[in-house]
Amino acid sequence: MDGVYRERAHLVAHLAAAYPSAIGYHDPDEPDWAVVIIELPTGQASWHVSPDDMDLFAHVQRSETNTWDGHSTEEKYARIDAHTRALAQKES
Repeated sequence: MDGVYRERAHLVAHLAAAYPSAIGYHDPDEPDWAVVIIELPTGQASWHVSPDDMDLFAHVQRSETNTWDGHSTEEKYARIDAHTRALAQKES
């Protein structure tokens, strides 16, 4: 499972380089895992980041406050899908 988290972390780190983002330790249920929050044009998206993958996020601004907007996993992926469609339309 670690390999899957590492692969996802690479993609999330890429998104965090392309869009405004911040990372910090804000989830009391997972205190050892940082949370990266990315502000997409269609809304916020966030992921937990394994301590083993923090090296991929050196470029992301650190935050001491929680800026999570309360989105669910379903909302997160709906926002990503909407942004993907918008980007694809720009390309055609």
